[in-house]
Amino acid sequence: MRKWAAAAMALAVGGVGALAAREAWQRRQDQQDFEVGRNYWRTYTPAEAARWAEAHGTSQRIPSYAAGIHLDVYAQAAVGAPVLVIAHGLLTYGKYLIPLARAFYDRGYTVLCPDLGGSGFSGGVRGATSVGEATATLVDTTLWARQRFDGSIAMLGLSLGGALAYAAAAAGAPVSAIACLDLFTFDDPAAFRQIIARPALLDALPLLRAIAVPFGWVRVPVTWVHRVAASVAPAESGDLTVLRNDPLAGRQIALRSLISAVTTPPAVPLAHNTVPTLVFNQADDAVLAPEVTRAAYMRLGGPKRYIELPNSAHWSAHSAFWEPIVRESDRWFHEHQPMPMRQSINQTPSGASAP
Repeated sequence: MRKWAAAAMALAVGGVGALAAREAWQRRQDQQDFEVGRNYWRTYTPAEAARWAEAHGTSQRIPSYAAGIHLDVYAQAAVGAPVLVIAHGLLTYGKYLIPLARAFYDRGYTVLCPDLGGSGFSGGVRGATSVGEATATLVDTTLWARQRFDGSIAMLGLSLGGALAYAAAAAGAPVSAIACLDLFTFDDPAAFRQIIARPALLDALPLLRAIAVPFGWVRVPVTWVHRVAASVAPAESGDLTVLRNDPLAGRQIALRSLISAVTTPPAVPLAHNTVPTLVFNQADDAVLAPEVTRAAYMRLGGPKRYIELPNSAHWSAHSAFWEPIVRESDRWFHEHQPMPMRQSINQTPSGASAP
């Protein structure tokens, strides 16, 4: 009996040691990827858009929880210009959103693209940011914007960022309105079962929660959670390959992050929401089941609007996918700007042409 106990203990210690050694190796690899991937975003960014970003953008770093957060800032010269914070999804980060940032900039917005902790150029262990920490990052970004810009603040969340945008608004981010491309909450296992790539993981949720107490740092492939291959229409699979090869794109997710995705309720339940919320839903989404977003919208209180995007997959690099999102979000934000800020949107900077 003692021999069996000793063998089991040795096996457990060896397993923990192997996991720790793997994690140490992975963190070194993460650092190498960070150095190699600094300019990878140029691979999928049109040259003209990259020149625009360099001419109009600046980089900022703000404190947020335990990691410094990187912001791409595209600031208007006009005093009182409205501010838009764009929250990215699981695999992407701010540099991936340059064409989208430009579309809103051309409509008069100062645009902020934060990289969530453990993503892109932000600090933190890759894939190890909890929902609470990601939410705090967006709140901190809006508070930073409130101190530096005079205009009203809105937020657009994409994919996972859609759920985070609602969570941030519920947590007190000073936004006048939000738009969500996809909507769900992080306390709904039944809905998450329709999102997660391996639903069987949720059957082991009690065990995973127990394991995550001492081993929350252990990371698993992001494909266990995200149906990456189904993100885009088949015709755009080449674009997806370019993104998946990005050294700064998320490839793993920590157990603590995974657990937080089903155990973190928003500070304000959907039904008690008061923040004006526009919800987009991709009709042909094979990553986040459209009925999840539809059901979340039906529970949503406060001023709201629902727009279904026909013949649309979860994501696309094509402008035809983004044009209605930009147009309708802009319209929604205009409708819900505080009155003093509404007047400033029509002011044209000296030397510029009116849109």
